Amino acid sequence: MITENMIDIVIVAFYLLASFIFGICANKILKTSTSDEEGYFLAGRKMPAWLNGISFAVTAINADVAPVYVGVAVVVGLPVCWFYLSKFTLAYFLAGMLFFERWRNLGVCTGPEFFKVRFGGKAGTFVRMYSSAFSVCFGMIPWIGAGLLGIHMIFSPFLGFESKSLTLLTILPILILYVWISGFAGVLIADFVQTIVILISSLVLLAIVLIKFGGPSGLTQNIIDLFGERSGDILSVIPSKDSNVLNPLIVLAWLIIPTLGIGGNVGFEGQRVISAKSSKEAVKVGVWTTISLVILLLVITLPSLGALVHNPEFYNAEPSEREQVYGVMLREFLPVGLRGLALAALAAAVMSTISSHLSYGAQTIVNDIIHPIFKGLDRRMGVWIGRLVMLVMMVGSIAVVYYSKSLLGIAITVLGVLASVNLVGWAQWWWWRTNIYTWLSANICGPIIYFALGYVLSNFPWWQERMAQSETMQQQLALFKALIAIVLNAFVWVTVTLMTQPHRMEVLKDFYKRAKPFGYWKPVSDELLREGYTWRQPRGLIAGGLFVAVVGVVWTSFLIMGLSKLYVGQYLIAAVMFIVMAALAYWFKRLFSWHMRRLEM
Repeated sequence: MITENMIDIVIVAFYLLASFIFGICANKILKTSTSDEEGYFLAGRKMPAWLNGISFAVTAINADVAPVYVGVAVVVGLPVCWFYLSKFTLAYFLAGMLFFERWRNLGVCTGPEFFKVRFGGKAGTFVRMYSSAFSVCFGMIPWIGAGLLGIHMIFSPFLGFESKSLTLLTILPILILYVWISGFAGVLIADFVQTIVILISSLVLLAIVLIKFGGPSGLTQNIIDLFGERSGDILSVIPSKDSNVLNPLIVLAWLIIPTLGIGGNVGFEGQRVISAKSSKEAVKVGVWTTISLVILLLVITLPSLGALVHNPEFYNAEPSEREQVYGVMLREFLPVGLRGLALAALAAAVMSTISSHLSYGAQTIVNDIIHPIFKGLDRRMGVWIGRLVMLVMMVGSIAVVYYSKSLLGIAITVLGVLASVNLVGWAQWWWWRTNIYTWLSANICGPIIYFALGYVLSNFPWWQERMAQSETMQQQLALFKALIAIVLNAFVWVTVTLMTQPHRMEVLKDFYKRAKPFGYWKPVSDELLREGYTWRQPRGLIAGGLFVAVVGVVWTSFLIMGLSKLYVGQYLIAAVMFIVMAALAYWFKRLFSWHMRRLEM
């Protein structure tokens, strides 16, 4: 007899098989080679922006995204769009407009290789090797472990996989094999397949919710009947100032924290930028990433309105309770078979994150640690060393799975260590005075300040009172603690920079000619001018890039708000928003071309 679980298992198994087949055939599909490091880790540097952007977007969706974002949506309604619009749109548009073209043309293979060019000599080599080892050990391996743990948490309640070992034995061979065989090309193609699965699954759930409640107008009427005056906040696309989960001040905090320093350093997203087939395609990676990501998050979160109608008690739930809503929603709305498709979509999101971290982690260890030590190492041998590094990373991630119980705990640990350091990334590109001591002071003092703030602030009665109020308030205070840490750490590393000497002029001149950085580099450019180097940076590139990015954010926001209004049957408002969006999108396209001409001068 065929059971419900068996049908769902067959659907998930079919998805896993499809991912594997497309993954191992990726090099034929993209016409790339795995014979050397550039082919294996960067797909020959000839990838289109749309494929890189979609891959980067789906990689950003890990196991915690659906529970967390749907959990926010069920207590705020349509304004949930500002939870992800504030976190991602300005950050990714800005990274694309100000940095991705420069990263593509710098000629490096990884983010840490930048430091060898920027600082030169032993200082640059040290920072390069340290950054690579630190990011793999304290960023990627724990995050891969979080992804594997997330897959287990997804499979366990629905498919009866109580054993972590059984989950790992199901997933790991597929992950390892397609990344092992096809390299970065396999990651890109598998990510594209995974994006399609997520979209199909989410659109099916969207449609089922609408059918269940008699269409957009019926869904809206149910919300009005249940929540009365509060329905205005739920059906609005503007965050309420009275919300204790997502008010304008919290939106502003989410806008600032992920954006500060964005693009100054690159991790696995650097693979997408550096592998782009041209500088223009590299800039477009930021645009494709933003649009793909916000649309994916929109279709994941909108069905939460149906879950809210079925379970109105979730409207006032704390984080630990409301993050269960996604699982409840799948059980309540999806029949057998379609539930398996939803599970496949969740697995797709996590597998994308894991495969990207495996590929980039192996690349940076080989490029930024192995090659500086073994200078004559053949690039073809580097591919095989990279494959072995993947295995070592996976072993470390498995240890994380068995010694961890909480996804949130892993995320807080990783983000807490890294949050306060990001701003120095901009300084390294935009201020000629930054040096090795700038980097050291920022990276040493940042985490210390962040953790010390927790102790210092806990002694203030005002802070104690609010920390005792709720889990939601604790999360909000953590945001503001991060902002304070960023400011204090910036004061430290700026002071250290002014108290120490800049790097040798020869190193700075070489970097300027190679990287063509924005910002204040006048002493270096004047020195080069005296030597006959006549190229000058066009004025206002930072301001121009920021302006283009803001226009991109605004038209994207109108697109998402318009689609949100369309889902609840407010057609006139949606139509107005789409008209404004179209005009702004056209203007953005013109501004983008203008900005690219200035970048390429």
